[in-house]
Amino acid sequence: MLAVALAMAFSAIVALVDGGGGSEGLFWSSIITVSVGAGLFFGSNVSPSADSALAFASVAWSWVAVSLAGALPFLLTGVIPWIRFDDALFESVSGFTCTGSTILSNFDSIPRGVLFFRSMIQWFGGMGLIVLAVAILPALGIGGLDLIASEAPGPTADRLSLRVRDTARRLWLLYGGVTLLIAAALLVVGMSIFDAVTHAFTTVATGGYSPYGESIAHFDSFAVETVLIVGMLYCGANFSTHWHAVTGGLGAYRRVSEIRWYLWLILSAFGLLVWVNTGELEWLQNLRESLFYAVSLGTSTGFGTSNYVAWMPAAQVVLLVLMVVGGMSGSTAGGMKVLRLQVVFRYAFRELVRARHPKAVVPIRLGRTTIEEQIAAKVVGFVLLYLGLIVAGGVVLTGLGVDPVTGFSGAISALGNAGPALGDAGPTNNFLVFPRAGRAALMALMFFGRLEVFPTMLMLVASTRGIAQVRRRRRLTRSNFG
Repeated sequence: MLAVALAMAFSAIVALVDGGGGSEGLFWSSIITVSVGAGLFFGSNVSPSADSALAFASVAWSWVAVSLAGALPFLLTGVIPWIRFDDALFESVSGFTCTGSTILSNFDSIPRGVLFFRSMIQWFGGMGLIVLAVAILPALGIGGLDLIASEAPGPTADRLSLRVRDTARRLWLLYGGVTLLIAAALLVVGMSIFDAVTHAFTTVATGGYSPYGESIAHFDSFAVETVLIVGMLYCGANFSTHWHAVTGGLGAYRRVSEIRWYLWLILSAFGLLVWVNTGELEWLQNLRESLFYAVSLGTSTGFGTSNYVAWMPAAQVVLLVLMVVGGMSGSTAGGMKVLRLQVVFRYAFRELVRARHPKAVVPIRLGRTTIEEQIAAKVVGFVLLYLGLIVAGGVVLTGLGVDPVTGFSGAISALGNAGPALGDAGPTNNFLVFPRAGRAALMALMFFGRLEVFPTMLMLVASTRGIAQVRRRRRLTRSNFG
């Protein structure tokens, strides 16, 4: 909460310097957030020895709390009226989960301080995500993410050090350094300081927010797109591996099979998009747009350079597949992760071999590492739950009157934290095309996608258990005094 309050205060300074208004609302948002955050901090009584469900529930509910706080600047600056509080919350949740879907329009009329804050919440969201993805979820063995330990170079690479605090410090150092490099590169290719910083924030977080309604198409610059492609590719990969590459040499990348699959998937998508769009787009435009969207959606960033809804249906299917898979484990990218895709393919291949040779012993391998049956089962279970949530989300949205293409692609985009969808929710539109109840469902999917399916269910179980315990204590108290 303190970090969010600092983001609000810094954005208030940006608004004052810019002179475009919004500074007062940002300032009061900061004061309110600090006050509430202090109360929550001193009132918290989660024991260090709490079980994993309760520990993760506290982490997940803190994400909900900062999302509520993040809605304040949109309301107190008048960008979104109070009667539409749920829309302000949608914008905040989309920011902190690094999804990038928006309900805003008329960006020219929004104070730049608010736009700066909007980019900062994605940056802070990304900071929390890399620690969650590299240190916390693997330690809990969530959804097979303990595979990170077997894939990353070094005996304790999944956590970089034995303490989460040390891990966070090192990852954030790398995260901040990459942000500065991307901002500097964007300045070199012609962006203003404001544009370079805001886009660096949302690139390193693979979040996709832009202070312009046209997104990256606003600049119409191949140089800008090139910098962003490199930045998105880097930040869609495992930050633990990046740290080991920085400190121990580039050989760290060669030892990780997931990165080869990650690059192969994006290059394959690029080739398919070029092939499908041949004859529909001028050849140079085809190469440029296909490469940008293969990287943008393959890393779940969601930046846009054109309206891909006008592309051939086959090309849009390729984009949907990218949204589902997402980037690498241990990154800020969304989706079900390339690492899990590897395991599912290996698992399916093993079962095909067993069907022909029932007595054969066929281990599931990632590179040179043999995957335990228990971990493989976790991954398969996760993937089934993930696909089930997509179906459930799509059914709910279509049941609310949304057309099937928009509804199911919206569910895929929200769960994969990808940003734009297809149909009426494409890159040139906003998410007001969904009814209020539909946007609430999308927010839930964003949380499930970003905090992972199993941990979010743990949060609900732990919270339900906690409420039941409180009610039990109250009944006992009444009976004792009665």
